[in-house]
Amino acid sequence: MKATRLLVVLVTTGALMAQTRLDSNQMRNDLFSAMGGNPNALKRLSDTSQSALDQNPDHAQALVWHGAATIGSFFMEAQKGNTQAAVAIFQKGAAEMDRAVSLAPDDIEVRIMRSVLYAPASRQFPLPLARDMLEKARTDLQHTYDLQQSRLSELGTHPLGELLQALAGVNSRQGRTDDAEKYYRLIQTMLKDTEYATRAGEWMKTKQPLPEAQTNCIGCHVYK
Repeated sequence: MKATRLLVVLVTTGALMAQTRLDSNQMRNDLFSAMGGNPNALKRLSDTSQSALDQNPDHAQALVWHGAATIGSFFMEAQKGNTQAAVAIFQKGAAEMDRAVSLAPDDIEVRIMRSVLYAPASRQFPLPLARDMLEKARTDLQHTYDLQQSRLSELGTHPLGELLQALAGVNSRQGRTDDAEKYYRLIQTMLKDTEYATRAGEWMKTKQPLPEAQTNCIGCHVYK
């Protein structure tokens, strides 16, 4: 599977659901490894999340991770040329992620994981579906921002930068220029002298969506 750079803003929330919390770091690492073409990592991600779902079918975090693994399988099948089978796999994964959000709309991990996959993946789908995926990513990011608005300064450069960059980028791609400018200006104010601010400055020159390479995650995420 072609390595696809994904935005990652896994922010810890204090509002834990009454269910076992999965090891997000391990799940995230497996996702990155799977996106780098590692089928063993993809299977591990799928099996771990499925095990939690076997115990609790309404475990929202397990559901969103399993959806991510299922969509990962979609990309692998699509690259093999199994287009018809791949479509059904994608639909299953998307349904799992959407259900996870409906079960836990205030769970930041759930919201971020859906946006992490939907925002970049939307570039590869036909317009009607791409628009729907992009809007869901925007609402996920906006809700995540709203939930943490009172403590943005506590998030740290990387999680805050990724969140604001993603919000600005999605709004720009949707033609919501005023909203995009709001978040790019917030980056320039809160994250001066960072790569995020440099990218914000580039956007200000044209107020048009930045190239995909300038919206990728800035940080330590490496495919293995």
